[in-house]
Amino acid sequence: MMPSIMRKMAGRYHQLEKRERSALKLLIAVFTCLFLYFAIWNPAGQYHEASEAELERQLSLLQYMRASEKEARASSKGTKQVPTGQSLLTAVSRAAQQAGIKPNRLQPEGSGAVSVWFDTVAFDDLMRMLSKMQSQRGIVVQQISIDREEQPGMVRARIVLRS
Repeated sequence: MMPSIMRKMAGRYHQLEKRERSALKLLIAVFTCLFLYFAIWNPAGQYHEASEAELERQLSLLQYMRASEKEARASSKGTKQVPTGQSLLTAVSRAAQQAGIKPNRLQPEGSGAVSVWFDTVAFDDLMRMLSKMQSQRGIVVQQISIDREEQPGMVRARIVLRS
């Protein structure tokens, strides 16, 4: 079937005048170029541009990570875990005592967590204690609830700490 269609088209082509054949050849060449451009060249160019943008983004991220590598390594070495043999409860109690604040209640919360209640404590002292526990002992705040007291700078707090 295909050869008969081709024969018919070839017959019609040969019936055209010389100028019409030249115009048809030019039209076919233009459509071929447009097809190649829109089907192959343009998508390939867009893919190339997207790839270059992704490469730039990845290189930027790599430079940032290399620049902050020393700081990250230093901060990971700076946190110390609670020494073996010293419970988290004892460590929290000792940190509060060193900060000059007294918790109203300490309660273990499963393995590796402690709940601490403060009825009236200076907000600044509490934050200093929490910061010091994190940087020196690796004890982090898992959950915190702070309510303001009538006296300025004083708060009521419940904190869950985890080693």
